[in-house]
Amino acid sequence: MSFAAQSRRFWWHHGVVVPGLFAAAALACKASGLDDALAAAVFDSATQQFWARESTVMELVGHRLAKSAVFVCWFGLLVAAATAPWIPALRTRRSLLWATALAMASGPLLVVALKPLNAIQCPWDLKQFGGIADRASGWFVSAADAGRCFPSGHAAGGFSLVALSFAGAVAGSPRLRTAGLVAALGTGFAFSAVRMLQGAHFASHNLWSAAIDWACAALAFALFFARSPAAEAP
Repeated sequence: MSFAAQSRRFWWHHGVVVPGLFAAAALACKASGLDDALAAAVFDSATQQFWARESTVMELVGHRLAKSAVFVCWFGLLVAAATAPWIPALRTRRSLLWATALAMASGPLLVVALKPLNAIQCPWDLKQFGGIADRASGWFVSAADAGRCFPSGHAAGGFSLVALSFAGAVAGSPRLRTAGLVAALGTGFAFSAVRMLQGAHFASHNLWSAAIDWACAALAFALFFARSPAAEAP
């Protein structure tokens, strides 16, 4: 298969098909009521609290430290890319390092940008789950009406590790490609579970973050993947 054909196949699969599947799953979760069912399963109606809402360990380890670990990974990539011209072992990989750092950051940055644009609330904000707000779903709302919850930022951090899998594909490293995929799915779904247990997000919020991360990472790699990786092959 020609490299151009590989590039088209890569973009179609990772830029369209996989994000589309995540988006379809998110729509199904909301439309079927699975979002509410999963939230209700971890909500204590007696105390009007989500099981892990007040858990110090869950907040410190599952939320803050876990998020920091992903940031450290991305920052390491950024430093490696910036210093590559002066490090012989990295010099021929600097384009790949920059592409990976960009791919890893693009999805979470888009998620952060989307949060203040919509009125979608977190489960813990809703009257149904001990909050004070009625459901809303509008877009391009005022700052006062913004829910600042959708999509899930924590899940976006976990799923952003798919950039490592794309780097493995470009560099011709099956080991890195597989490890990156496992890391992205494992971390993304683990981060999703933490925030769902805390009542911070519905399942669909997390799945939309996965779709955004996958599409943005694929887009970031598209131009790089369109040319021969011979200069940066292992």
